[in-house]
Amino acid sequence: MTASSRAYDVGVVGGGPIGAVAARAAAAVGARVLLVEAGDGSGEPARCAGLVSPRAWEALGAPSDCVLREIRGGTLLAPGGPTLHLRASQTKALVIDRARLNRDLLARAGGAGVEIRTHTRAVSARAGSLAVETHRREELPVKIVIGADGPRSDVAGFFGLPRPGRLLEASQAVLDSDAVAADEVEILFGEAVAPGFFAWAIPAEPGRLRVGLATTPGHDPRALLDRLLVERYPGAVIARIGGLIPIEPVARTVTDGALLVGDAAGQVKPTSGGGLYTGTLCGRIAGEIAGYAGLAGRSDAGSLDPYEQRWRAAIGDELRFGAAAHEALSGFCDEEIDRAFAGLNDPQILRVIEQVGDIDYPSRLVRAFVGKQQLWPRLFLLLQSLGGWPRFREAAQSLIAAGGLPIV
Repeated sequence: MTASSRAYDVGVVGGGPIGAVAARAAAAVGARVLLVEAGDGSGEPARCAGLVSPRAWEALGAPSDCVLREIRGGTLLAPGGPTLHLRASQTKALVIDRARLNRDLLARAGGAGVEIRTHTRAVSARAGSLAVETHRREELPVKIVIGADGPRSDVAGFFGLPRPGRLLEASQAVLDSDAVAADEVEILFGEAVAPGFFAWAIPAEPGRLRVGLATTPGHDPRALLDRLLVERYPGAVIARIGGLIPIEPVARTVTDGALLVGDAAGQVKPTSGGGLYTGTLCGRIAGEIAGYAGLAGRSDAGSLDPYEQRWRAAIGDELRFGAAAHEALSGFCDEEIDRAFAGLNDPQILRVIEQVGDIDYPSRLVRAFVGKQQLWPRLFLLLQSLGGWPRFREAAQSLIAAGGLPIV
């Protein structure tokens, strides 16, 4: 083991988009920053469906050549046959080249002064020190470590922080196919398709289709995907990926000398499984707080706690609502999903969804329906057909806590 003579204010473990954002934010305040990435930094394989909101893209500040398509519509398919078709007048989502995005964000971090080491693993850490291994083991003086290393975060283990406990298992294939409209996605539900979540088909590069699904533990996502491909999406499989999706934030993201961000902190939208927007917001806060604290020589939990407070103030209520909504919706059987689709297949209801639906802030759709009193009778009947108020109480209470519903 060798010791490095260079000291760092901040060390970021994980070179994905969120780690790169956090590292650049720390460097922007003048901190000396090291980023270590176990892979080669290419972003391959891209463990992501690559569908983000225009808001997320703006937050990332990435170049336009990473955008493959603009999405304006979608078809939602229930297990028993009911279908909802949505079509908005504006772009609702962007399909991105996730690997290219990863490379661009790392390059920007490097341009901001971040020292980037690829093919380098973090092997241990404690307050004030980070041990890494490339060809040899090095013990580096690092005041604060940011864990951006996924839901099985090593940094969390090094510092005794909790890892995400609620996880989905996902599998995705890239097909040689153009079976879906160029500016639309397909979303499929059902116990035989993706128990506890949903499947997706997203057009990507010309002639390429990303088909994937996520499901609750205890099911085999690859076997479910294989069946879906055979039954609905024929085409040669070009590539496959798999991974875990956290769907609930951890209880604590800060301790002496370390903080967690992105998937490592469970900062993922439970209703969609997307984490780029939420992770980018939190990554900027993490980098700024860690950077200033490192420059001041303060690495205690009290000095880092503003990160915890700020990210929870920014997205905590929305994540709580999403987790409660996911819990309520994931328990639907196929017959209930069919009834829900039948109840939602109303021109006025669909128009509200098309206009207000927001993949980053799903609670805004509920708020919009609360304000449409003319739709209350239809929505009440739908609610009753799905088990009544008790089934959705937790999600509603989360929305009330966020100031989204009047307390009467």
